[in-house]
Amino acid sequence: MARKNRVAVIGASGRMGKAIIQVLSQSKVSELSAAVVSKGSVYLGLDSGLHSGLKQNEILFSDDLSKSISDSDTVIDFSIREILSDVLSACKEFKKPVVVGTTGITETHKELLKETSKMIPIVYSPNMSIGVNLLFKLTEIAARVMGDLADIEIQDIHHRHKKDAPSGTAEKLKAILLETLSRTESNVIHGRHGILPERDPKEIAIHTLRAGEVIGDHTVYFFTPEERVEISHKAQDRKTFAVGSVKAAEFLIGREKGLYDMFSVLGL
Repeated sequence: MARKNRVAVIGASGRMGKAIIQVLSQSKVSELSAAVVSKGSVYLGLDSGLHSGLKQNEILFSDDLSKSISDSDTVIDFSIREILSDVLSACKEFKKPVVVGTTGITETHKELLKETSKMIPIVYSPNMSIGVNLLFKLTEIAARVMGDLADIEIQDIHHRHKKDAPSGTAEKLKAILLETLSRTESNVIHGRHGILPERDPKEIAIHTLRAGEVIGDHTVYFFTPEERVEISHKAQDRKTFAVGSVKAAEFLIGREKGLYDMFSVLGL
């Protein structure tokens, strides 16, 4: 039997890291090689449920970020943006492909991703869910058909713990709309308050809600005087993002250097 693809998970103690580890435990193609909590340390215990359902001998631990990456075939990073440059530097040094799902990254980080992808293959997406990437594609199609006829609004709902707003997914939806309709950031507003002039026909509004334990709901609305089209995705389990992340890691096996997105992974 062929050897499994060995995956280092960076950000293993977070919600997504835990979900990815569970998906890897059930994969026929990939397996966990290291569970890295943060730069310079790894999770070494089983008592908190981080590796619930896994046996001790199924996990090979390392004592630092570089060793975890060098001993793996592929890397999945769902840590924090503050260590993204360190992760990319180690992946570049050891020529390891990497899936980046870290949220809230800056334009500087995006430039770093582009530069690093000239040396190694990278999948970057603000959302790894298969369904959300269908949402992206359907939004692009709807914008081409209805965009100049409709008022467009984006709604982004997440759990009360989420730090960045709007979400990376909402930002991606905005970017798709702006590119498809040849509009700019000057056409974008965030919420509404007070006495406002009549809505500009080219306006795109983003509304952010943070409450409860909502995993992630996104809707794009296209309103015309005669009808309304709503394109929605509602995540019911973080496993959906984890499944997509592992699929992306497996997509990178043997791939040429370059910057890929989930459209590439899913053949969209």
